[in-house]
Amino acid sequence: MNHVLMPRIRFGSLAIAAGLIMLGSMLTPFGELFEGTLVTDLMQHLFFLAAGVLFAYGIESSMLVASRLSSKASRVHALMGKVNLAVNKYGPLTFLAAAALIAFWYMPAEFDAATMIAYINVEMNFTILFAGGLVFVGSRFLSKRMKLITPIIAGKVMGLYGSFLLLTPLTIYAAFRIYEQAEAGIVLIFLMLGLDFTIVPVWLYGYFGKNPQARNVVDLSQS
Repeated sequence: MNHVLMPRIRFGSLAIAAGLIMLGSMLTPFGELFEGTLVTDLMQHLFFLAAGVLFAYGIESSMLVASRLSSKASRVHALMGKVNLAVNKYGPLTFLAAAALIAFWYMPAEFDAATMIAYINVEMNFTILFAGGLVFVGSRFLSKRMKLITPIIAGKVMGLYGSFLLLTPLTIYAAFRIYEQAEAGIVLIFLMLGLDFTIVPVWLYGYFGKNPQARNVVDLSQS
């Protein structure tokens, strides 16, 4: 059993440690670099979102290990899996909940309040951290192909939002100047392109590189 559990223990511990380091870094002078502009605020939120995914992975790994060592923990783990599968089949509920939480804080009034009031900023960051955990939970139900497509969809959402910030003549967030909105829009568009150029080649290779029949169809269509 050890050879089955040890990888889970190791990677789960590393994930939780990485998440703690990411959160702890926000309390250091490094974290101050992520404050003051809309661009750095967006980067900070991506930081918290990633930390939430890492924490959720670490917790899920810990629960799986506990279920192998304790019959009571095994029953609880199995029950949670059944409930999650029953109410969240294929993961849409958790993805929608994560999107709703993030969208709420990106409403102008809420975003401005979080920018100017410290305790609201803490609430915002921990909500985004929780949203990252929901993203991980939802991803557990996705097929391998959907796990590649979902980041592309998320990238397109970022790109659309970035285009809006870049092109709108209005000040959306009162706490920031309009040129800062444009800068943030450009960064989001580049993040979208980065996801496209990273994931699309992997997806194409996974489909055509491992599917000779698909390659033959493409070759015949070109001949």
